[in-house]
Amino acid sequence: MVCTPQSTRSLADPPQLPELVLYSLSWSLRSKPDWQRKFRDPEIRAKWRTEAMEEAKKGDESEYLQDGFLDEKTIDYVFAELEGYIKIADNEKCIERAAFEGIWHSDKLFSPEYAERLRTAVRVLEDVPDDKKDWHPGSNGQVLDLIHPSLYCVVYNRTHAYLPGKPRISENFLPVEAPKLDAYSDQWVSNEFCWMPSDFAVDENGVVKLVSPYINNLHPKQHQSLYPIIEEAIAGFVPMWERVLGDVNRENGKDVAWHNTGRMEHPGCVWGAGGKPYQQEDCPSDEEDEEAWYEKFLAAQPKEVPQANEYAGQLEARYQPVSLRGRKIQCIIKLANIHLTPENPKYQGGQWHVEGMVNECIAASGIYYYDEDNIDESQLSFRVATGQPEYHGQDDSECMNILYGMDRDSECVQDIGAIVTKSGRALAWPNVFQHCVSEFKLADATKPGHRKILAVFLVDPTADPICSATHIPPQQAEWAAEALEDAFEAKGTNGSPLPHMPRELRDLVKSEFPQSVMTLKEAEEYRLKLMKERTAFVEDHTSKAISTFNMCEH
Repeated sequence: MVCTPQSTRSLADPPQLPELVLYSLSWSLRSKPDWQRKFRDPEIRAKWRTEAMEEAKKGDESEYLQDGFLDEKTIDYVFAELEGYIKIADNEKCIERAAFEGIWHSDKLFSPEYAERLRTAVRVLEDVPDDKKDWHPGSNGQVLDLIHPSLYCVVYNRTHAYLPGKPRISENFLPVEAPKLDAYSDQWVSNEFCWMPSDFAVDENGVVKLVSPYINNLHPKQHQSLYPIIEEAIAGFVPMWERVLGDVNRENGKDVAWHNTGRMEHPGCVWGAGGKPYQQEDCPSDEEDEEAWYEKFLAAQPKEVPQANEYAGQLEARYQPVSLRGRKIQCIIKLANIHLTPENPKYQGGQWHVEGMVNECIAASGIYYYDEDNIDESQLSFRVATGQPEYHGQDDSECMNILYGMDRDSECVQDIGAIVTKSGRALAWPNVFQHCVSEFKLADATKPGHRKILAVFLVDPTADPICSATHIPPQQAEWAAEALEDAFEAKGTNGSPLPHMPRELRDLVKSEFPQSVMTLKEAEEYRLKLMKERTAFVEDHTSKAISTFNMCEH
């Protein structure tokens, strides 16, 4: 199995701050343009090392220093480990691990020629009358949905599907029922809605072909030019997802990739075997604040902080991708634009969330920033819910703060890095990480600007498939009406009477569409209900997946 949101509560102990400092320094080097070539240059490598050592001498002013964690041994480890990052990278597609285990990125996954084909094909969705444009509810007229899974979603007991493996006759065309799923909280499972995936086949060479008859909200005829382009996008994400899934694969009792990494020696307590020291003398009478006096005493005590180990290939040894070749996968597609104008120049950013609910069983996300113009820098930030740290002494908040950055009643969650989101960049990460889009604004406030993304959500390939477009016919009443009109206007063959049907009868037939289809108005109403439900889920997931460190002795 792989980690998905429903397994969040069983995650590993939190990484200690010294290891997060190590990650931070490493990512600052690996996020440099053309870093592998520069790292191979002895002069540049020596310069990087000198700069890192200078940071270590800055004390509290250092970008990376926390309680003396950036030292020569840590720097040695970081530079030795860079060789490991090169070894686990796909240098043809430039797929590399990013700021933290499980997060992968590439600036060359998709060629400029592919990006241009995507931009061209998407215009059929963009160039529609203003009254047909689907501005995402609550987005302040900034987010234009081109394909969004919340529209014409699966509505339990309303949406119909054919029984898998059965003849496609009316007796086997039944309402989709809400699945019986276990989750930590009832609010993590929807009894009303589910995003609809499509099925794709991945061959042994990584070529992807759509198996389902269509992709939800993408007309198979009118938007046919986008279908092979989306197949190519998924083919690009496959090797990224294989790495992501490998990092969160927990089969046979394996740890997630960020637990027990072998990077650091972890002392049980910064105070050593004797535990937290206590001042034997009473607070001097001239000291007004006894608590401040004791904190000053603790600050002066020697501490055993975690030390970096020698690098001996720990990174490569833990690198175990999960192959998706020769398998069928389920993917949920999203295409969206963010438009800024001089009158509406700033995007406020998002909130911390995972994708979907337990129903969708999304294991990983992939996002491709294929076009942007006149916007300033933005980042996608990540954090991970953790278990409570191994605790060793009642109320020793100083030790927990030094090792984990946690105090009494702190949330058990750690920031694990942020990645600049720029045009041409592709990212993939496990859905066990919460992510958050930072705010951004127009670079030139006098001109409009935009960002365009293609996002693909991978349903857990190790779980049972969920109901998909393979068994659910299109629900769009408008599509059904268009298909019927095409049949009416087609030349009669074999004596078909449809072309001769009067308009009044045509309209009567269309007015009697079965409950298995829905109008745009109905779909939009369901979307609002789905969004309300998912807003409650995000709040509940954040409060329950991220526990509180209560510092009880155990």
